[in-house]
Amino acid sequence: MAIRNRFCQAESAKYLAPLAILSLITACNFPDANRQPYLILYAFETEGQLLAGRMIDIDTLRILGRPVLSGMLIGKEIILAESGIGMTNAAMTTQRLIDRFQPKAIIFTGIAGAIDSAVQIGDIVVCDRWITHDYVYHGADGPLPRGIGAFSPSADSIARTDFFLTDSAMLQTARTINLDDLALREISHRKPSVLIGGVGVSGNAFIDNVEKRIWLAETFDALVTDMETAAVAQVCHVNAVPFIGFRSASDLAGGSGSSSAREELDLFFKVAAENSSKVMVEFLESIDRPR
Repeated sequence: MAIRNRFCQAESAKYLAPLAILSLITACNFPDANRQPYLILYAFETEGQLLAGRMIDIDTLRILGRPVLSGMLIGKEIILAESGIGMTNAAMTTQRLIDRFQPKAIIFTGIAGAIDSAVQIGDIVVCDRWITHDYVYHGADGPLPRGIGAFSPSADSIARTDFFLTDSAMLQTARTINLDDLALREISHRKPSVLIGGVGVSGNAFIDNVEKRIWLAETFDALVTDMETAAVAQVCHVNAVPFIGFRSASDLAGGSGSSSAREELDLFFKVAAENSSKVMVEFLESIDRPR
């Protein structure tokens, strides 16, 4: 029996040793909860590539089947991760990454559809609040927003809320961004603007319908729409993690002229994503700068 036990222990050690080494490598390469990196999220692979290309000391793993990078960006320790497209994917990924890395703040960068006429294609919008636009009651009077019952850390209870706020300190830092320092790519011979404040809306639908765009504008006074940010903002609210989102308009929801939103997206996606990432990096560089 003793010989058999020693044999089993030896066999177990043989298989467990590589796993222990792998765990050690992962622990060394990726920050622990005490180091609190910034977590940067994006929805499309192209958006992530723009930022990954500027990182150094990169290590990679996969969480929930999606790439997660750890490294340094402009002197700051970050986790760069693909959220996945849609509200559920974004919320699920965000919660898993909060649990794993305990980030000091979460930043979302990417594209959006313009709702308000004040937002032109290429403009970067940093909203001060985010709303889930398809959390509604459908009755005889049409869709009516109802608000979401969400846990409030400050009240230690569940409360109905109509929106989730961007972190006020991070929003103030965004206001200090100097566009003259940024080489933003022009769209239709126009340099994009950065708009701070206002409402952003998110839902599980790509909006390419003029009537829906008008409804979003009239119901929520929305500037832009996407498919992830409000979900991420809600998860951050529940976990008391500071949050901010940078969204660059790649299209007009419902299209403009003879072009549909899908056609505009195909045409301007890469430029809008690049400009959004440039503004976000400038923000990241400014966030810990003494004022």
